[in-house]
Amino acid sequence: MAAINEISPETQENNVKRAIPVILFFFVFALVIDNSFKLISVEIANDLGISAATVSWQATLAGLVIGIGAVVYASLSDSISIRTLLSIGVILICIGSIIGFIFRESFTLILFSRLIQTAGLASAETLYVIYVTKHLPKEEQKKFLGFSTSSFSLSLVIGSLTGGYVSTYLHWTTLFLIPLLSIFILPFIMKYLPKEKARKSHVDVIGLVLIAAIATAVMLYITTFNWIYILIFIVAVVLFIAYISKSTKSLINISFFQNRHFASILIVAIVIYTVQLGYIFLFPFLLEKVYGLGLDTISLLLIPGYITAVIVGALSGKIARVLNNRQAIPLAMILIAVSLFVPGLFLKSSVIIFVFSMMLFSGSFALMYAPMLNACISTIPKEKSGTAIGFYNLVLNVAASIGIAYTAAMIDSIQFNYVLFILAIVAVAALLIFWLLVGRLTHH
Repeated sequence: MAAINEISPETQENNVKRAIPVILFFFVFALVIDNSFKLISVEIANDLGISAATVSWQATLAGLVIGIGAVVYASLSDSISIRTLLSIGVILICIGSIIGFIFRESFTLILFSRLIQTAGLASAETLYVIYVTKHLPKEEQKKFLGFSTSSFSLSLVIGSLTGGYVSTYLHWTTLFLIPLLSIFILPFIMKYLPKEKARKSHVDVIGLVLIAAIATAVMLYITTFNWIYILIFIVAVVLFIAYISKSTKSLINISFFQNRHFASILIVAIVIYTVQLGYIFLFPFLLEKVYGLGLDTISLLLIPGYITAVIVGALSGKIARVLNNRQAIPLAMILIAVSLFVPGLFLKSSVIIFVFSMMLFSGSFALMYAPMLNACISTIPKEKSGTAIGFYNLVLNVAASIGIAYTAAMIDSIQFNYVLFILAIVAVAALLIFWLLVGRLTHH
């Protein structure tokens, strides 16, 4: 009887692979929803009569939750099955979406609903990567992890179209109903994902709370310019450094920051990645106010940029043979600055310039991603690279949220061309920091 019940390795691997389309579909669906809500900020602001700085909170806090959620889900996956965590993610998405639709007249409750919704959305991307690395043989992992990169780019295209067309031809509040479709994924999660034995794990709640406090203090200061938030920021930073210096269970050890190369790359990443979502957030506000375009048209104008990013990302392996990290990263930053400065000079000339601007902008970030990540972990021991990558991705999400916050604050107070110039200056600042801090340390 024992022989009859034995499962061959081939059968086991096939069973594991049957779950991948389910998680990958959920991954794309979650990102489509998140990207849709980023695009419709301009419609929410117009409908509820709130400023760009205020409406930006539904995108900035969502980004912060995704970054923190990634770390939490990764930690919990050692003690709770991926099957259970994905199911919890679906439930959170539905609860948040229902609250958002019912209380759509209150921005405070919309913000609350988005936090719950995003806590669920965060499960998909993180747990797909963990599932692949946990259950598939190493020689298969690159293939299926490559699917996540393609899916991310695909979700940007679909998310832009969904947000643009739903808000234009239905209403932006309808976007709260679309995530409810995730409930139909639940039976497939329960059917195809394997049951796993529970093991003990640790979630660094204190560390995550301190990181959230640091990021939120920065965003609140940018929004209100109240100096009390600078004080909170300083206190939170001091407490975080003291905590990771003493704790043996913190999400990252102080030794990582004693590595000059790793710490320098993090500083560069924080600066340059504020620009990425800053411009994407600005784009619909600018084209609506300057050219009078609707979100349906704006969403179409974003697509060439996202397709460019897909192509450059797909060619990243070949590009790496021609350009090393020290060449690719500065080149990408220069192109990012150009993609912002030129349309700032010719703001009202033609909408076409913004299409090309977004193509150059998105392609440059795609060019920079792999070399920057590689440079980040190049001096980290292999056994610690997972921790380094997890913290790096958390930092990118925090930086993106801060970028949206300061861009939104500028939209309310200065002209669009100056906003573009300032974003270009930030990109140049990141380039100078890279040369000063990293250029002398690395020869990769």
